Amino acid sequence: MKLYDETEDKNLLLFTLKDEALETYLITFLEALYPKFYDKQDEHFYLDLLQQLRSKPVSEWLDLAKKKSNYAFRYDPYGESCYIYFEYKPFHPNIRIRFNSLMLYLGYGKIITDGIGDFLHFFKYSIHETFKENPIVKAIRVYITG
Repeated sequence: MKLYDETEDKNLLLFTLKDEALETYLITFLEALYPKFYDKQDEHFYLDLLQQLRSKPVSEWLDLAKKKSNYAFRYDPYGESCYIYFEYKPFHPNIRIRFNSLMLYLGYGKIITDGIGDFLHFFKYSIHETFKENPIVKAIRVYITG
């Protein structure tokens, strides 16, 4: 929770990733992450992006992602919400969690969906363990988008 600002708005609780957390941790995280995903011949997908992020204020990073001009850093309108269900309660309440999601890796191809939830959970755990020295890794979500 140290990474987020908390505010209330009518019936909503808003948790926003702090600009300071993004500014302090995102670029160093991406510098460690991208070489693990991209081969040497594909490093152009992220080197230019890292330079752009360094040259812009944090307040412009989301706009940069929304332009979808970079393969390795895009806003994802499909990754915007999920639900937590409390099935043990008699009236089955739920909480909707809405996200502004940035895709940090974009792969193409078909996937087999059998058991994919376990794979994604393992992949998220692996990212958390591999980059655990960087606090922003706790804000990472792993999912498949359309």
